[in-house]
Amino acid sequence: MNADWARAQFNQVLPSHSFRIRSDHNSDNTIDILKVWISSVKHKYHSVNTEFIDDEKSYPDEMGPGHWTPQRFKQIIYLREAALEHGRKIWADYLLAIDCDVFLTNPDTLPYLVSRNYTVVAPMLKSEALYSNFWYGMTEDYYYQRTDEYKLVLHRETVGCYSVPMIHSCVLIDLRKEESDFLTYDPNNIKNFEGPTDDIISFAVSANRSGFELKLCNEEEFGYIMIPLDEDNSIELDYERLVNTKMAVLHEYEPLFVNSILKPYVRPLPKKDTLVFDKIYMINLKRRHERRKRMLTCFDELGLEVDLVDAVDGQALNESFLGKILFLPGFEDPYHKRPMKLGEIGCFLSHYNIWRDVVHNKYSSVLILEDDIRFEPFFRTRVKALMNEVNKMPSWDLV
Repeated sequence: MNADWARAQFNQVLPSHSFRIRSDHNSDNTIDILKVWISSVKHKYHSVNTEFIDDEKSYPDEMGPGHWTPQRFKQIIYLREAALEHGRKIWADYLLAIDCDVFLTNPDTLPYLVSRNYTVVAPMLKSEALYSNFWYGMTEDYYYQRTDEYKLVLHRETVGCYSVPMIHSCVLIDLRKEESDFLTYDPNNIKNFEGPTDDIISFAVSANRSGFELKLCNEEEFGYIMIPLDEDNSIELDYERLVNTKMAVLHEYEPLFVNSILKPYVRPLPKKDTLVFDKIYMINLKRRHERRKRMLTCFDELGLEVDLVDAVDGQALNESFLGKILFLPGFEDPYHKRPMKLGEIGCFLSHYNIWRDVVHNKYSSVLILEDDIRFEPFFRTRVKALMNEVNKMPSWDLV
């Protein structure tokens, strides 16, 4: 777990009821973060029930922190089932089961889910790739099944609330409804079930056999989910994916800044460099303050040393200025087949000024960014790999 998760939950509009938090087998400072966060918010809730086990950092048979061993499945099934039974025992109206790899950026997520009035419902969560918190298809032997509908829902090309065979990681259960009594995470509680020992599959099967649907809603943007590690991945890859998730959030929202009480647990920002280039430039109009602010945050997260270049503003150009520029006779926009507009002239001049600087300083290679760039996952690694390929060419000018 990381401090960004705690802040994402802190910003949720939640009723003043009960929190139940469990954490074990951590190889990082998850439990310390939870204790500090809980101490700052526990007065807001009716009760905060915790159980932490910090003397075991890993499972004996695991290959890495992302390895789902039989013992790990057994433990997570126990924890989820205990939470479900606890909710029933205290006559809770709802149970929100949320994992620590979920970042809810919409503070009204819970009120929205409650308003749908479904027995079981999940908000659709995005990630750095095609991974999400739902399946749109499941085979008869409980494996993931590819469907055409999945991407339409994931990319919100169609919006609504959908009946799906599987939801996980952030799920709201309406315990007031009688049919919720049949829900279980434990495969041993399902008669004649010969499927895998898996909490989320057992939950899905118990809902299906009870005759009600699991619902997934994508009518609004709710938040993000981390891509799970493979069994032999290291925790360092998880940190890299956290940066990817932060970049994805920054493309749409304010950054996941951390509450001041949690800042001691945040990894220091990486030392900045210019990757494999002599210099990196970023072109930005002075009047686009929000874009500049967003880009500067991205550069901090990615460890990029970037020179900011004030763009030539097309709105500030006039006839006297244009009179000083020599246009090629008959030149027109190659795509729209028309004379260039002032904004396009300003864009060209912005790049031209950078080219002059490159020539003046005799740089061999530079990277030029504009302020609307969307950084791909593992941006630094991908750029270095790309330039390794490019530099194998005998000569090149622009990529």
